[in-house]
Amino acid sequence: MNYRIEVAGVNSLILRFSDQVDQKVISKIGLASQRLQQELGELLIDLVPSYTTLLLTYDLLKSDDQHIRELINKVLATLPDQVSSAKDSVIIELPVCYEAEFAPDMSALSEQLQLSTEEIIKLHSEREYSVYAVGFSPGFGYLGELDKRLRVARLANPRTAVPRGSVAIAELNTAVYPQQTPGGWWLIGKCPIRMFDPVREPPCLFNVGDRVRFVPITASEFEALENQL
Repeated sequence: MNYRIEVAGVNSLILRFSDQVDQKVISKIGLASQRLQQELGELLIDLVPSYTTLLLTYDLLKSDDQHIRELINKVLATLPDQVSSAKDSVIIELPVCYEAEFAPDMSALSEQLQLSTEEIIKLHSEREYSVYAVGFSPGFGYLGELDKRLRVARLANPRTAVPRGSVAIAELNTAVYPQQTPGGWWLIGKCPIRMFDPVREPPCLFNVGDRVRFVPITASEFEALENQL
């Protein structure tokens, strides 16, 4: 597996797999993250995958730069350079209610994109997405890529509070807000499944490299699912 290691801090290293965003690179990073977590275990403080890199932070009381580099090289030497986007990935289906009460931006988005609400829902839900990165807030997955007809710039005036579970789109990506946070993406639906649950193991619903599909549901189905959780 091709990569290079760069210093990111006293106890942090960046593993750079490419300088270009690519689905195969995402799959490599997802697989590398899983294996390093398994093999390095308690030596790690954090692993943060992104579009082209993996940030690794280790415990200085348990290891040092040279030892960690040796372990990284040992673990990644066992992984193939060519990783299938389907291999070692999980397919996650997320129910989404696109009805008006959960989609405050749908009408304005329909007008801007010159697409009907039905067309937006169809384009959004009939596509399979890859988890490109997890960040911004715990469990927030950047899912890509959107159909070209749905790509739109972020809102000019971000909201100070986006409700948990809101399904949103902006630029190349779609996402589900794991917690109530500020946000500038267009809200087109809501998902009753928790993206992040601190008492669940693992707490995040998905990892980089996993695949996601959205499944349209009615408001009554949404309510029933939410009451079960």
